[in-house]
Amino acid sequence: MSGYRELGVDEYESLSAVQLGRRVATGELSPVQLAECALELARAAEPALNAYAAFMPERALRDAAEREAEARDGRVRGPLHGVPIASKDNIAIAGETLGKGSLTSSDAPQPTSSPFAARLLDAGAVIIGRTTTPEFGWKGTGISPRTGVSRNPWDVTRNTGGSSAGSGATVASGAVPIATGTDAGGSVRIPAAFCGVVGLKPTLGAIPVWPGTVNENLSHAGPLARTVADARAVFELARGADPRDPQSAFSTAVPAEPGRVHRVGVVRAPFGIEPSDEVGRVFDDSLRLLRDSGVAEFVEVELPAELPRRIFESLWVTGRGYGFHELIREHGDIMDPGLARLGALAEEYTLPGFLGALVDRRAFNAAFFALFDDLDLLLTPTMPITAFAADAEVPPGGEADAQLPWITWTPYTYPFNITGQPAITIPTHLRPGALPVGLQLVGPWAHDQRVLDVAERFEAVLAPTHETRVARAAR
Repeated sequence: MSGYRELGVDEYESLSAVQLGRRVATGELSPVQLAECALELARAAEPALNAYAAFMPERALRDAAEREAEARDGRVRGPLHGVPIASKDNIAIAGETLGKGSLTSSDAPQPTSSPFAARLLDAGAVIIGRTTTPEFGWKGTGISPRTGVSRNPWDVTRNTGGSSAGSGATVASGAVPIATGTDAGGSVRIPAAFCGVVGLKPTLGAIPVWPGTVNENLSHAGPLARTVADARAVFELARGADPRDPQSAFSTAVPAEPGRVHRVGVVRAPFGIEPSDEVGRVFDDSLRLLRDSGVAEFVEVELPAELPRRIFESLWVTGRGYGFHELIREHGDIMDPGLARLGALAEEYTLPGFLGALVDRRAFNAAFFALFDDLDLLLTPTMPITAFAADAEVPPGGEADAQLPWITWTPYTYPFNITGQPAITIPTHLRPGALPVGLQLVGPWAHDQRVLDVAERFEAVLAPTHETRVARAAR
């Protein structure tokens, strides 16, 4: 470590990924030291959190040493050069197992990295491990047959949310400033909100998804991060077309609009579903601070359509039920019972019924796209509730017998997978003893930069209300 400054744990946890990357680039910090720090913190929290499917210490330290040598030679690959990150265990990394939260997955090393992982590795990031996910990312909690129950760093008796469960937990614990995730119904935003971190779902296809999923027209890839600036850095490095994901061919981004005061539509109870008293109070307090700051123009609006639960159920049940039909038939006894149940449920759908859902989806999307003729962004709570019991599939009083139990308590997230629009959640009012609450910003198709710009302004207003930045319950 000769020539490098020692970095204490508190300072490491207080710095964003972008700040760490700058200090690596100037020769102040050692990528090897950062990787060692991240691995130590992640391992220390692991007995309580169960956030990792596997660590990659040998590879991480080897990669960190290579990034360190490059930085010494003035060859810095990008803003995350030498910065430790984690990757969700449904995103392939060449040479590593891809578990996907399933006992049916092979332990054979992957021959090729997914574009998301490959682009971050090429840009100099150092992956320390693969984070937990429910089986094939099919639901919104952090429970899987392969890895068990993942837990929330703010209160280990509580849920991380899912399906990017371990990614939310490890960023919130302070171990890494960034983790990758995927989001087909809220799977980045749910754990980000429950764990008190930033979570970005870019426009559909902006970050390529490969290997493909059985619900590819809902599936986004995006980061969970300490700050909006960190999420932006990941987006800039990972976005862009890849021929293996045809949807990414339409991922052209609208440029940023510096200095513009945006018109933000406020919906406190999306689709007529009231948030809990705690979430509602925090949303109201946060909105008051934002209004007083003059950071944007806020107007109360009504959503132009009803909750699209039937549309989403039609797409999700048939996609998962038929997509995993053979696997369910052969290995259903060792799979998540809720996922295995979708095989039979899918067969109950008729072709006219499914095509009707596609027609309804078109009408729903058209209504929401038109909403942004008069608005720049939409502001809602991310979740109507805070994190519930870690080993539960639904909160108390929830619809445990529904076709998709998890969408009954995530009504603010999955509609924007149906539309494919960019959405971000940012934490607000993180107080000791309280569970995190997230604010969700939704933008028009391809206006990812607008979403990031305004989220960063909101973050600057709300960050001073956070009495603590890192969840410490696991220590």
